[in-house]
Amino acid sequence: MEVVPKETLREKIHAILKNANLEQTSSKKVRQTLEGMFKCDFTDRRKEIDKMVMDYVNSIQNDEESESSEEETKKKSPPKKAAKKRKTDSDSDASSNNDSGDDYKPEKPAPRAKKAKKADKTEAGAKKKGTGRKGTGFTRPYQLSPQLAAVVGSDMLPRHEVVKRVWAIINERNLYDPKNKQFAICDSQLQTVMGVKRFRTFAMLKYLKSHFLG
Repeated sequence: MEVVPKETLREKIHAILKNANLEQTSSKKVRQTLEGMFKCDFTDRRKEIDKMVMDYVNSIQNDEESESSEEETKKKSPPKKAAKKRKTDSDSDASSNNDSGDDYKPEKPAPRAKKAKKADKTEAGAKKKGTGRKGTGFTRPYQLSPQLAAVVGSDMLPRHEVVKRVWAIINERNLYDPKNKQFAICDSQLQTVMGVKRFRTFAMLKYLKSHFLG
C-alpha cells in the first residue's frame, strides 16, 4: 500500500479542522475521517496525526490572541486621533486669524516654533514608549497566577507557550480520559488551575484565561 505523504496529511487535517467545531472535535475523529478519505488504516501513525492536530489548534489560538490584541489597539487609537484632529483644527483656526489682518503678522513665527517643539516632544515620547514594549499579540508575555506558574514552571510566559506546556503535561502524566481522548482528567495540581476535574483539551484556553494577570 502506498504511504500517504506527511504534507498531504497535514493539508487534509487543516481542511477538516478549518470549519470544524473544536469544542466537539477530537484527534480520533480526525483520524477516522482521514481513513475514510484514503481508504486505509492510520493507527500506526496516530501520534504523528495527533501532533499535526495539536499544532493546528495551537496556531488557531495564537491567531485569535493576535486578533484580540489588534482589536484592543484599535479601541485605544480613536481618542489619540481625535486629539490630533483637534490640534490640527486649532492650528488651522490660528492660521486663519493670522491671515485676517496685518496685526497678526509679527506673531506668526511663535505658533510655528511652538508646534515644532510639540512635534519633537511627541516624536521623542513615541520613541521612548516604543523602547519599553515587551511584545505584542500572542508573543506578549503575561504575568501568571501563582497556581499556573507552579504548573508550567515560569512566572511570565506568552499564552501560546502556556498552552504548549499544558499539552506537554497532559501527555507526560497521561491525563487523557480513557473513555474519550478529547477530554483530560486533572490531577490535583492541574485541577487547582482549571477549576474542574475534567475538561475538553481543545478548549483549555477558556479555563486558563483568568490566570493571565497582565
